[in-house]
Amino acid sequence: MWSPAIATQLRERDHDVVAIAEPECAGRYAGAPDDEVFAKAQDDRRAIVTDNIPDYERARVDWTSRGQAHYGVIHALNPPFNRNRGEAVIGQMVRALDHLLASAEASHEPLNRVHYLRTAP
Repeated sequence: MWSPAIATQLRERDHDVVAIAEPECAGRYAGAPDDEVFAKAQDDRRAIVTDNIPDYERARVDWTSRGQAHYGVIHALNPPFNRNRGEAVIGQMVRALDHLLASAEASHEPLNRVHYLRTAP
């Protein structure tokens, strides 16, 4: 749902991230229902970044109700992270995610954590 440019810029900052819209990931993730995207991300040991709180919270709660750990969910609320702003939101997302990923909070594996993304200072 987010521009692959965000993942590209975060990798340039040494973060291990992917975007499901990138060609190398699209075959695995594109077109899959949200609960399947969530499950595949867990198989890949990846957190989810989303603005679709209802569907991903449902997937997360279902996952944890079965006693399974997850690799984290980062909710990017609209506003301020309106993905429909196209290019205008890319820099804002990169700064906010870079700030989060470089923080002490992210230095630990994000098992079972939910984070609400904030704009970077």
